[in-house]
Amino acid sequence: MQQILEGILEAIEDEIKAQKRYQILAERAKDPKVKKFFEQLRIDEENHENVLRNRYEAFEKMLNAGRGENV
Repeated sequence: MQQILEGILEAIEDEIKAQKRYQILAERAKDPKVKKFFEQLRIDEENHENVLRNRYEAFEKMLNAGRGENV
């Protein structure tokens, strides 16, 4: 089960890297439409990160409850 938590953390790191990449591309863009496109992709990745963080927390609570730990 720890493997699931580790996988989610790895996915969160990937989302953060993608956000940074899209931010750089947005900053470099000269065309406002291109800039907006990359900014939207960054926002999408940020939303994915938030979903993964929520799932991580929920799964961690579920595991701790199964072990009889207080959360």
